[in-house]
Amino acid sequence: MNLPTMSYLQDRLLNTRTMSITIELLDSMLAPSPGNPAEAHYRTIPLHSRVRELTNLLTQLHGDNANNAGRCMLAAVLLRREVETIGGKQQLTGLAPSSAVSLMGEIANPLISLFLQKEVTQSRRQIGHIIAELSSSLSLVSVEDGKEWMKTVLNHIRPGCGEMDPMTFLLLGDIADRSPLTLWAVGSAASFSSLFSGSMELIQRSTCSLDQLEACMGALLQVGIAHEKAQRIMSSPSSSTDQMEQALMAQFDERSTTVDVTKPSAIIGKHFLPTLLEALTVFGKSLLPNQIDVMSKCMSHLSTCSIQCPSMLAGDDTSLTCLLRTCMKFAQLNSQGDEDITFLKLSALDVLATITSVPQIKRSILKPIGTSPRCVMQGGASEKAPLLNFLIQGNEDNNLDQKGVLYVCAELAITGVDEDEENWSEDPASVYDTESSWEDDHTALHAESLLETFVLNLGGASTLQSIFQLVDILLASPSWQDQRAVLSILERCLAAAPATFVPHVGSTVDVALRLIQSSSKRVQYQALQLLGALCCANTVEGEEQHAATQPILVRENYGDKILEAIAHLIQSPCTKVASHACLTVVSYCRGGNGQVDCMIPIEEGLIVPFIGTLLEALKVPLSVDMSQQVVSQGSLTVLIRAIGATACLADASGEAFLPHYGIMGGLKATMKACPNVRTHEMAMLRGAAIEAASIVGQAVAGPEGGQVSFYANDASEIMEFATSLLSSGHTDVVPMDQLFAACARIAAVMKSQYVPFMSSILPHILKRATEKLEVSITDSEDSSNKSSSEDDDGGYSINIPGIGLKKIKINTTQLEEKANSARAIYEHARSLGKDFGPYAETSADAFLPLLHNEYSGDVRSTSAQALCQIFKAACLSASAGSGAQALPQNMLPVLAKALAKQLSQESEEDELENRFAIADALSEVMYDAFTHKDANGMRIAQISVLDAREIVGHVMILIAECLTRRSKLIVEMTTDVVDNDELARCDEKLHSEQELLTHLVDSVGYQLKSLGVSFIPIFSQLVAKPLGKLLTSSGSRDGRAKLSATCLFDDCVEHCGPQAASSYAPQLLQGVVESLNDPESDAELIQAAVYGLAQISRNAPNALSARLGQDLLAKIYNLCSNTPKSETDDSALFENAVSCMGSLALFKGAPLFDSIPDKGALTRSFLAGLPLEEDFDEAKVCHDGLCDMVDMGLVDIRAEYNNLLRIIGEILSFVAEGDEVASESTCTRLLGVIDKIQQTVDANLIQAAFSQLEPNAQQALVSAMQ
Repeated sequence: MNLPTMSYLQDRLLNTRTMSITIELLDSMLAPSPGNPAEAHYRTIPLHSRVRELTNLLTQLHGDNANNAGRCMLAAVLLRREVETIGGKQQLTGLAPSSAVSLMGEIANPLISLFLQKEVTQSRRQIGHIIAELSSSLSLVSVEDGKEWMKTVLNHIRPGCGEMDPMTFLLLGDIADRSPLTLWAVGSAASFSSLFSGSMELIQRSTCSLDQLEACMGALLQVGIAHEKAQRIMSSPSSSTDQMEQALMAQFDERSTTVDVTKPSAIIGKHFLPTLLEALTVFGKSLLPNQIDVMSKCMSHLSTCSIQCPSMLAGDDTSLTCLLRTCMKFAQLNSQGDEDITFLKLSALDVLATITSVPQIKRSILKPIGTSPRCVMQGGASEKAPLLNFLIQGNEDNNLDQKGVLYVCAELAITGVDEDEENWSEDPASVYDTESSWEDDHTALHAESLLETFVLNLGGASTLQSIFQLVDILLASPSWQDQRAVLSILERCLAAAPATFVPHVGSTVDVALRLIQSSSKRVQYQALQLLGALCCANTVEGEEQHAATQPILVRENYGDKILEAIAHLIQSPCTKVASHACLTVVSYCRGGNGQVDCMIPIEEGLIVPFIGTLLEALKVPLSVDMSQQVVSQGSLTVLIRAIGATACLADASGEAFLPHYGIMGGLKATMKACPNVRTHEMAMLRGAAIEAASIVGQAVAGPEGGQVSFYANDASEIMEFATSLLSSGHTDVVPMDQLFAACARIAAVMKSQYVPFMSSILPHILKRATEKLEVSITDSEDSSNKSSSEDDDGGYSINIPGIGLKKIKINTTQLEEKANSARAIYEHARSLGKDFGPYAETSADAFLPLLHNEYSGDVRSTSAQALCQIFKAACLSASAGSGAQALPQNMLPVLAKALAKQLSQESEEDELENRFAIADALSEVMYDAFTHKDANGMRIAQISVLDAREIVGHVMILIAECLTRRSKLIVEMTTDVVDNDELARCDEKLHSEQELLTHLVDSVGYQLKSLGVSFIPIFSQLVAKPLGKLLTSSGSRDGRAKLSATCLFDDCVEHCGPQAASSYAPQLLQGVVESLNDPESDAELIQAAVYGLAQISRNAPNALSARLGQDLLAKIYNLCSNTPKSETDDSALFENAVSCMGSLALFKGAPLFDSIPDKGALTRSFLAGLPLEEDFDEAKVCHDGLCDMVDMGLVDIRAEYNNLLRIIGEILSFVAEGDEVASESTCTRLLGVIDKIQQTVDANLIQAAFSQLEPNAQQALVSAMQ
């Protein structure tokens, strides 16, 4: 690109007609009049003219910048905006690419010339912004011209970099941020090292200022980050070649979790970082007040780089060590109450916390010299690596007091809290914490968060010993600040290192119970917080034997003392404490380890004995007089929390809450209280009351609705109140999500009696679901140079290439409403079953589009769950003959393909819970399609081969991705984990992937079963090859991979016909043999292998040689003979073994039938295992096989009449209860066996045997014989 000179441009502009953009126009725009006519006039000027004339104006005004500062600033801002626009598509700009390049070429050199005039500083920064924008826009229009311009700019700024000109460094940083791809297309580690070499010489000679050092560091680190961005974009599997898309991707900051010492960024970092950090340390020794903010900016640069480009900071041990030592120096500064120094300390700690979170750096720090990371799991100061010891000790002399990161965080947690306890106590509690709620504690909260991060990063085994030393010191102090800090620190450690914390749970509970008796309201509050956290974490077990042998059970050992303390504080005059005490009741009632069992009610025995005491305490907040119309904010908050606590008590105690059901009257009165007071707080109160009323009613009614009569009238009253609100349009009286949730609970109890209310409730739920989402894109007023940023009002500003800075705002309240609507429909469909059928089509139409909502994973996942329940209800309705018979069939292909497609579009960055929910929904839909049949035995909905191929294609890709993630986790767990907590976190991820895998495999399996022989081409083309290799350990050491493959091959051999069975049985048999012989096979894999062996025996007996068959039979016999059925730990595995034994040797056509002459022991074991009840299909086969064995004389009626009566009685009992464990023809044959017994065995003996049967078996036999 040939760039015109400054004089050429000036001559051209001056020789044209009178300019449209004048100083007077700028002045009018600076002081706009109503209607903004100046802005409107400005927009009428053609784009190319605006660009040329603004550049000319800047040139004219720049000479007298001091008197034209405002005009220069406006002209620069306008020109930057226009330059952004030039980079857009021709249909937006009206400029052909060649014209756009030419226009940018005209203004390029003049802008550089203006920027290089260092004596004029006021508008120089804005001109730098324009140059950075020009670099981006030119690259968008013409890649090659963009590269040439980038080279020109780098050449021009080289002298400024050598002189450490701050403005030059800022320009370089802007260019690196806006055009990372172009920058690194023309640059290299060597060229950038050369660019910064002059600066490093000045730094080494100590001839630079801190401002210069900060600007240099910012630019250097931004160059490294630019390389990380460029590499990410170019190496992404979904990388686009479109320049616009690449430029847009470059604006998004992403966390990098790897360190690559060969990257150019690492090379630059190794070359320059130690020099920069040493200079920072020198400045830090005599830091002036006006330098503190500048130093904090340096820490901010390092923090940003540690997130986006850790390779630059940890390219070698020297760089990493320098970084840790420098940041530690600033973290250890004595703040002496100075807020600026405190902020600097926190900034330094931020860098340390972020850099130690990078897995490779974490392992480097934790790994003792010459040993593996595993040794860290045993802990011990003598085993700590030097860098780890330095971080914890804070110095390199073990004899000195610890002043490391943990100590500094604890110190700031003490000194950074609001000292005015009285004011804190008098401040009313609020329903929602906002940023201002704890603004006076922000330093302490930040420090506590950092401490938790350090424990998480460095591991509990390495940190807890030091922390408990600090705790012991602080506990000896009478200061409430110290005591509060102790409680908060313990809570943070519990969250960060739950497994390692287990041995300390008992002493921690003791500390909390002791300090909760403090007179300090702040200490009481924090003690409640810790007790609540302990309740949520109380089933966590450590991996170490001594910790895991007996898990510490908080409620079992301390429940009475905890609840006594809570009950006392519920009545506290401090509304913050009373409100938090109510929340702690909720934590106590919602058991679990914070993960798997979270929000599941605890065992009744742990709460029922204390309900009376707690309700007595709750009477105080619940007795607020609502007739006064005005209730203080604090009292209202406590009342809302107390109602929530009451609901949780009812939920946890179930039917045992019946003696306290009288509280329903107060809840109903509260939900109707002050209807004319439409404040948000009052709406929350009424919402809490209606939800609590529905929870109390559901609890008292019981899981089977046995005591629903106690609740029926109240349920109707609540529903009448709800429908009256909806019909009147007063939707602000109660939050709609709470009202719909209450209605759903009532539906779960009332079942079909709820149906009359559906016409009033459903339209309002669906209205929220189908309401058009408000998404606005407007010009952003953000004046910063950030490519993207989040605004205070929830909007997001982003610089869209070729368009400019725009503000995107999404109505997140609507998204929440849509997700809550989906939850409400899910609960209604699940509760009503077939009675929901008439509403299924309308509901499906409302939620199917939300399955693809691009703005919220929560909306997508909840909609998927709702849709699967809607489909189930449609199937149930059609099966019962009460609904539209064609609806399930019409819904199936559309819904199944939509779920599969969306599942394939969920990225790994999306929450795993979202993928799990959608996969679960797909599996459920395929299951319902497979299982629901009409009166003629035909499936209500049948997937087609064409649709199944499409769905299975998506799912098999997802299975492969899931197995890849699991493989990486397994490797990480065996080589890289540094302590039990990290091992537990990896295990949790592995378990989550396992659950996802199960649903994916099941969705394929149900389609296979539905299509049978027709599925063979899909199986052979999409399933057999990728999963076949996983059947044995040569393909995978992941037991779940083997299980998945085994299950699908089992199904193929069973359901896809003789040809498929003979084709794939040999391959399956290899996996079966290995799984049954491998001592590391878990119960599920053995069960699948046993099941597969049974299917091979029935459907491909020729695949099994007599010798191998007898070896396998011995293993199967041991599985079902060594332990009586009543004592087995795994009834499903036991029953599969019984079925397999019959299929191998006892049934007609069994492959080993003729080679085993004496079947007595096998027959006795087989009979002892009957009847089967876990798998109905296997049960039908075995119970029919039993009849064959009797007919063939394998079962001696005289010897086995006791067993036969027991077996047949129980089978008939199961069938009478609706369990299809035997077909109608088999039941007839079983009655024939009874006839033979009556004809063969003495009546007295039969009567004696009959008297020993269970009553239900006796009744079934009597009924069948009548």
